Amino acid sequence: MHHAYYIEGPLSAFEAYKTHLQPLYAKEHDRFGIEEARALITLALLKNFKDTTFLVAAASITTEAQQALLKLLEEPQEGTTFLLMVPHGMLLPTLKSRMLAYPELPQGSTLPVRLNLAVQFLKASGKDRSDLIAKLLKDDEGVRERVRDFVNALEAELYKKVGEPKARQGLEDIAMVRQYLGDRSPSLKMLLEHLAVALPTI
Repeated sequence: MHHAYYIEGPLSAFEAYKTHLQPLYAKEHDRFGIEEARALITLALLKNFKDTTFLVAAASITTEAQQALLKLLEEPQEGTTFLLMVPHGMLLPTLKSRMLAYPELPQGSTLPVRLNLAVQFLKASGKDRSDLIAKLLKDDEGVRERVRDFVNALEAELYKKVGEPKARQGLEDIAMVRQYLGDRSPSLKMLLEHLAVALPTI
């Protein structure tokens, strides 16, 4: 078994891979920067994390972070395995060359996301989309997690039509919104309203 793998695709698959792999360490990031890379390196070199599988997902990853991970992937602690999940085209060739593509999940793997609401949203337009946003934001408890799941579900649906220019533009808008979701106090209503206007009707 190789010690480092990459998974390119929508982050909506994170929970499915987490369930399938049952890693000892799993974390999802809106933005993976140099500080996150250093923290992962420190953790991965601790003796109690020997024989650990690390699953890290990132909506965006900086060049500095990838360069910092190079040495870790070249000289990992014996027994450790790394899986890095990012959108397509985000990995530097130098980092990607030290990893293998992880196999796709077996058929039947499910994603615990709000797919039904996402499908409704993408089929709707105008006021109907606004009504769905209001429904999603109605209860304050756990709202940020609900919005994150919803954005992941939108991404998964649009990804099915990645060959179409409108869908590709929509995926870029979703990637931008996901980055803002990582801010300390994002305006969830404003971000979702942007998607209501920007995403195509499918």
